[in-house]
Amino acid sequence: MPHILIWARRLLTVATPFLLFSLFFHIEILDPTRIGWLLDEDWGQHVLGWHAFRNVPWAWPFNYQDLLAWPTGISIIYTDSNPFFSFIFKALSPLLPDNFQFIGPWFLLCVVMQFFFAWKLVRPHAPGPWSALAGAVIMSLLPALYYRMRHDTLVAHFLILWTLWIFFNVRDERKKNIWYATALGLTGFLHPYMLFMMAAVWGADVLRIFVPAAKAMDRPRVLRILRDAALVFICPLITLGISGAYSGSSAEARGFGFYSMGLDAPFNPVQPDFSFFIKAHPQDMGQYFEGYQYMGLGILGLLLGALLLYQITFSARQARPFIDSAKPLIIPFICLFVIAVSHHVQFYDIVLLNLPLPKYLLEKLAVLRASGRFFWPIAYTLILIALVIVYKSRPKVMKVVLPLVIVVQLIDLQGFVVAMRKQTELATSKVIFDQAPDPIWDKLISGAKGVDFYPAQVHLNDKLFYEIAWRAVSQHRYVNTMYMARENYEQRAIELKGREAYLNGNINNDNLYVFLNQCIAPANLQPLMREVDGVWIIPPQSMRNLPLALPEWKPIKARMGFGYLNQGSCLLDKNWAAPEADGAWTLGKRAELVIPIQEVQFENDARPVKPSIRLVAKSFFRPMTVDVLINGRKRATMELEKIRSYEDIPLPPSVFNRPDMKVSFIVRDPLSLKELGRGDDERQWGMKLFRLTIEDAAVREKEEAEKKAKIAEAQAAIKAQPAGVTAGQQAPQKP
Repeated sequence: MPHILIWARRLLTVATPFLLFSLFFHIEILDPTRIGWLLDEDWGQHVLGWHAFRNVPWAWPFNYQDLLAWPTGISIIYTDSNPFFSFIFKALSPLLPDNFQFIGPWFLLCVVMQFFFAWKLVRPHAPGPWSALAGAVIMSLLPALYYRMRHDTLVAHFLILWTLWIFFNVRDERKKNIWYATALGLTGFLHPYMLFMMAAVWGADVLRIFVPAAKAMDRPRVLRILRDAALVFICPLITLGISGAYSGSSAEARGFGFYSMGLDAPFNPVQPDFSFFIKAHPQDMGQYFEGYQYMGLGILGLLLGALLLYQITFSARQARPFIDSAKPLIIPFICLFVIAVSHHVQFYDIVLLNLPLPKYLLEKLAVLRASGRFFWPIAYTLILIALVIVYKSRPKVMKVVLPLVIVVQLIDLQGFVVAMRKQTELATSKVIFDQAPDPIWDKLISGAKGVDFYPAQVHLNDKLFYEIAWRAVSQHRYVNTMYMARENYEQRAIELKGREAYLNGNINNDNLYVFLNQCIAPANLQPLMREVDGVWIIPPQSMRNLPLALPEWKPIKARMGFGYLNQGSCLLDKNWAAPEADGAWTLGKRAELVIPIQEVQFENDARPVKPSIRLVAKSFFRPMTVDVLINGRKRATMELEKIRSYEDIPLPPSVFNRPDMKVSFIVRDPLSLKELGRGDDERQWGMKLFRLTIEDAAVREKEEAEKKAKIAEAQAAIKAQPAGVTAGQQAPQKP
């Protein structure tokens, strides 16, 4: 019987990581030929980056491909395409099928390695293999691990456990340096964020030996420590360079303080279904995603239980030497915690601190903009310490606590497990192209030199973009844009020039133009427009004889927005900056939009009797005066502030006698970022337009008059009440 139990335990130890994987993922993702589930959101960026890298010849720099974001190109580290695996599989590319992905197998590797290093961490401290198995399972059930699956390289939490294993379990200093160099060097091929977290653990180990040597004035030892540290440090610098981190793409991005971690994060499930026991509370800003740190009731119970055991039992206090060995981590972990929480310190709905930081400092900190992630090493270290305390407690206590933690954790996370598993549900289908299934796309692309997406804004319809771009890259055709981890300013300038050329009616006739939103083309290009799978296109010149459907311009609504997802953005001329999420900025002193007034759809199809437009706008950095012209005639002057304001402008009824209504904005004193000392951008920014609504002033005036009449009637009724009778009460009736 003991022999059978030993083999059962060994079998369970081997099977556990695969069971964990199948719990959180659909196993169909292991099929490397299933692509469709990945062509969406962040996965689309990652797998398309790999696919483009695979389809360019080896060249220097060999981390670079120019099929995406042409002509600038982009390094694979800036598409988060797992350079480590990309290099390996590019070398094997001739042996691979045309459609190939490694993200699914990578997830399995991450879960297996997570369990492996968790086992390696706890085994020296566990009293037996069963308790070590339980501890490894617990360390593999932290929700943050699986919550990161949309950023597949960030599922490599095993890298954190690897460095913790080196810190706690490797005793030989020379071997420590070799292991650290290996771990940090490998991470340079994967993700810089993981590198920062692991460097904190390594830095603690360096401080552990450096401080005593410095205090003892042991110069040879100090120099030796610094030499070894430099040799370790240079390893990730080299691998980052090989991955393309120094390719010229901007490492800065806005977001520090927005993607932070709330102080409630460890015990706030955020989503209602993510915890069976604990009530979720919505988090602000980007905290719900990048700052997600819910630990699960089982692990939270383990931490509290370990603290209680340590206080009340002598056996648990035998963990003191291990806890003392973790003390060098205190200062680096305080730094990680401060970075994770950022200058915006929040607890549930309460903002405890919002420290204003200088812009130049925010720009530097923005390298770590998704700072909420930096709690991960702290969480794993706390779990490890709690497990060691339980291991040192009485055997009966340990045998009850560890299984109970696992059971409670799994019950608590049942909704979370369902939600995470749903993320890979599309992998159960073999369909690759859902938005663009027509095979004629391949023919159109084969007749083109490249594919130009317009507007060059991937997020307008990212799934459509990834599907068509996948087809293009497969045929070695370049694509004019790409979603990057960090924006490349040179490429962005090229895309803006392409936008201006298109608005002037100039296109490259050798290219296929694909419209991510349905915007009517400049007049000279309208006869060229066609439609495939409901997508508007301009075929390359060699394919314009294909029998394709003609697009139909849909009536625009009387209330239109000007964000990049809004139909109003189609009406802007070339003197506007590329629309942002909520609106568009004017550039220069004059910007216009042309509304096909005859095609505007009004409520009940009734044209306004007394037409007017209501604008929602604001100025750039300082108050500005803006004149508004309708069809060339001045109709209003707006005094705009840095906050949104509403402007009502009357229109002549004659606007409906023309097919179009031209609205011109004359900004009297626009302003550039260069004038403000905030960079070299010399473009003159003026007004940001959020919304424009064509209304009937007569209807509005009638509604306002009725509202005033009701208020006056209510006020008169109050005055008519006898003294001492409040509103809502009746005066006493006479008998």
